[in-house]
Amino acid sequence: MTIRNSSLVLLITIMGTVACVQKSNVSSDAFMGEITVCGTVQFSDGCGDEVDKTIAYGLALIHHMTYEEAGNIFTKVTEENEDCFWGLWGKGLSYIHPLWNDPPSEEKLTEGWNLAQQALKLAKNEKEIGYAKALAAYYENGPQKTEKERLKNYHDAWKIAFESNVADLEAKTFYALSLIAISDPADKTFANQLKAGKLSEEVLQVINDHPGAFHYIIHAYDYPGLSDKALAVANMYGKIAPQIPHALHMPTHIFTRLGMWKESIDWNKRSAEAAFQKTVDGSISMHYFHALDYLVYAYMQTAEDNKARMILEDLKKLEGSFQMHPATAYSLAATQSRFLLERQDWKNASALTLPGNVDFWNKFPEYEALTHFAVGLGAARNGSPVSAKKALERLNQLQSLIKIPYWSGQVEIQKNIINAWLALGRGSKKEAVALMTLASDQEWATQKHPITPGELLPARELFGDLLLSLNQSKEALEQYEMTLQRSPGRMNSLYGAARSAELSGDQQKAKLYYQQLMDLTSGAERSLEKTQKAAEFLKNT
Repeated sequence: MTIRNSSLVLLITIMGTVACVQKSNVSSDAFMGEITVCGTVQFSDGCGDEVDKTIAYGLALIHHMTYEEAGNIFTKVTEENEDCFWGLWGKGLSYIHPLWNDPPSEEKLTEGWNLAQQALKLAKNEKEIGYAKALAAYYENGPQKTEKERLKNYHDAWKIAFESNVADLEAKTFYALSLIAISDPADKTFANQLKAGKLSEEVLQVINDHPGAFHYIIHAYDYPGLSDKALAVANMYGKIAPQIPHALHMPTHIFTRLGMWKESIDWNKRSAEAAFQKTVDGSISMHYFHALDYLVYAYMQTAEDNKARMILEDLKKLEGSFQMHPATAYSLAATQSRFLLERQDWKNASALTLPGNVDFWNKFPEYEALTHFAVGLGAARNGSPVSAKKALERLNQLQSLIKIPYWSGQVEIQKNIINAWLALGRGSKKEAVALMTLASDQEWATQKHPITPGELLPARELFGDLLLSLNQSKEALEQYEMTLQRSPGRMNSLYGAARSAELSGDQQKAKLYYQQLMDLTSGAERSLEKTQKAAEFLKNT
């Protein structure tokens, strides 16, 4: 089949990477800029040489989770060749975001089903039929199913497509992604993630810059104890796609897991800058806000508070529309909350209000809850029980509106933490310890969501604070060390561990943690009582 009036030419560079050159009169929002290096997707069995290059680009964007741009590319494929299976199939695929908390609207579920059926009619071989069935499996009776059910059907269909032709690298890659998508957050064996990581590594052995393999290895190993497996890939990912915001951001999932704050800062700055230049239908991309949340988190661990504060001030002054997306809502609520909570500024935390430059909080009760958790914890620790109880009332209301069990569980943890500190404030020490034990165990039983670099404050870190206030330094040390096991390089946990070790008489551990704290905060932008104590201890030992 031939292309009619081709408007997009895709060139292969001498390094084997796909370079995408826009030659079109469509708006720049439809594509990723003039030239985008996006990694290699080998695709040559579709609708003709030139169209196949366009399809390969669309698949690369899908793998980078740059879904809106990918959808535009696949629309272009259909416009160029209305009989091409891959244009319809790819458009339907662009609505499916397996690792994001943004299931398609009912309208898009219906559209996706129709696209899958149209694609199935055009399928001309076993491979296309298998791919079409995988797409249809997600959308079939979509409005009547939960996202979890849709993703399970999607996974089952990709498993069949892959096992029918294990040499098909794209089927292997999409199957790996589906394994991650249906993984149980409470499964500490990480069986699905390890399998997905292995499959993705096998793809890299054939195509050493495959975007899906890079991306899904990071997601597969974005867990405590597994992160080292993705470090080499994290260091390289941004180099295969240096203009794609999400590719620049993804390595920082691993850097965050390993406490590599300088690397996280550098890459998230690049990601945010790239994302700000690439609007989505005229709105500021969610990738911009997502990168800034990770950036603020990293700055707070290195005590670079002024840089974090400038981000918050810029966000408040930001004009124009924001992409209505879970990551946008999460980031806006989280950045302002974590800035105050990480500083242990309980008074100002208790006075927080929702960011006022967006009007979609009613769509995201689970993320509105972040602000009320900050208010409640700040009030409870600041000796304002009335304000804390009001925050708890709002958390109860929001929890009743949340449809996703994971996020409802997170609100339950938040409520238990606030209640623990309220109990401590009224002198009910046993109740406080029991509630913090419960909250810590609840949080420990699951994992953080990829949307966040970490909890606003880890429950076990807070438990350490509570135990330390009760002069239970040995027990506090255990909680801080468990926090550092899961989240290395956290400034407050390092200090807590050092102080607890000092008070419990373990001078060797105290010296170790105090020195780590000093190294971590060498570029601090404010005077820290923590580092003053650390310096004094180290001087005298």
